[in-house]
Amino acid sequence: DDECSACAESALSCGEAGCGEGCCGRSGCGHHTCCEDLCSRESLTNGFWGLGYDLMDCGILTQASYTHFYQGVTTGGANQTFRSGGKLDVMMLADTGKLGLWEGGQFQIHAVDYQVGENINADAVGLSPSNINLLTPVPREKYGLTTLLLMQQLTDDGWTGVVGRYNLLDLWAVFFPDYGRGLDGFMNVSAINPLNILPSVPVVSNVAGVMKMGKLGPECGAMVMESQNSPTTVGLDFPNEVTLAAFARKYTNFGDLLGSHMVLGTYGTGDYTSFDTSGWVIVPPGGVIPARESGTWAAIYAGEQRLWVDPCNEKRYTKVFAHAGTSSRIDSPFRFCTSVSVEAFGAMDERPNDRMGAAWFYSNLNSPFQNSFSLITPLGNIQGAEVYYNAQITPWFNLTFDVQVVEPAIRANDTTVVLGLRGKIAL
Repeated sequence: DDECSACAESALSCGEAGCGEGCCGRSGCGHHTCCEDLCSRESLTNGFWGLGYDLMDCGILTQASYTHFYQGVTTGGANQTFRSGGKLDVMMLADTGKLGLWEGGQFQIHAVDYQVGENINADAVGLSPSNINLLTPVPREKYGLTTLLLMQQLTDDGWTGVVGRYNLLDLWAVFFPDYGRGLDGFMNVSAINPLNILPSVPVVSNVAGVMKMGKLGPECGAMVMESQNSPTTVGLDFPNEVTLAAFARKYTNFGDLLGSHMVLGTYGTGDYTSFDTSGWVIVPPGGVIPARESGTWAAIYAGEQRLWVDPCNEKRYTKVFAHAGTSSRIDSPFRFCTSVSVEAFGAMDERPNDRMGAAWFYSNLNSPFQNSFSLITPLGNIQGAEVYYNAQITPWFNLTFDVQVVEPAIRANDTTVVLGLRGKIAL
């Protein structure tokens, strides 16, 4: 056909024979040939040298990246230092129908979640980590398979079963796929996720539930999670019972501009550390055993609204995102968390693939939590802002400049300023 003829002509022009495996590394005729210029291809390895395109034909979509961070505390914080570290991510989506297994199923797999080097989280603001992505699988050099979810269509009107292992960063992307997982957009946790969701929802654990999927995304659902955080182990021993979660989401279209409003509630049925010191047991000479509180809960609102969309390119838009949440008083550090951010995707005509954003966030700490640390160091509330600019250098390489200014919880510490560079390579 015409496409195959074009591919053959392109191959012959660079000295390759024919249109097929000898040229682009996949059988048959494709659009991805060895003649693609290094600076114009979408991934550095051109789809794992063709293997990724063969897998796509079989129903497996792969996406791999390496992201390197260089962040430093210039003023305030626990330590004024710069640290360098990175994350290798390999994500996969597998269609069970195309794989010849059964219809209506999709596996979501975070097959490689590998952190290397160091991160700045412990040096900056402890209750508002400056790098959300380097919290998984654990906040140090470590490998984990952090997502292995099966999403199975149950009915024709969108009801879907969910079961398997989840990574909270990946699960949040099911609801807000453009937030960037800390690799493309904001990096500070407080600008992205309501921290009061902890401790009721573990960062990496196991889940089962159902949700109603609509044309624009999830609409409602209920889930049960293992309450133990299991970043590098399978878990399933339920040492602290379970967490129950339910959500409902309403999509809007004001003036042909999309938006959504979601409410989420969680309840952990197990026992959690109580910050009410009246129940603590003093162990001479000076030690304490904290009391345990049965049950913990969190309630969260998250909404987004597009403010502008390019009529000629729907991938170029500006949106506002906000979240607010509260949680139980005795066993959660956070009484109230909120954030408001504005992001522009391709805001400048001459750079349609760049993105930038500005966010403000605030966390009000529960008084029992503050009191439990009062003899060590007085605590206050957290307030901060983050600004970033993500520039696409080539289709497979993005460079981000990031600035965070945060009033830390530890009152003895000065205002913390974190400067950062982030380079992401699509492999």
